[in-house]
Amino acid sequence: MFQYLSLKEQLLKERAKNEALKAQAVKNAADIDYIAMMTDVELETEEAEYEQ
Repeated sequence: MFQYLSLKEQLLKERAKNEALKAQAVKNAADIDYIAMMTDVELETEEAEYEQ
């Protein structure tokens, strides 16, 4: 039912999960930028939020 993982194993597993999530987030951002570019939509940037 449950599997025992040492702290080191847990840490390695969570680091791998975090890296996969970071990679997916970067891919999603790139996909959004591409879709916006292809549909000629202007996206707000973080810089624009600070200027106001």
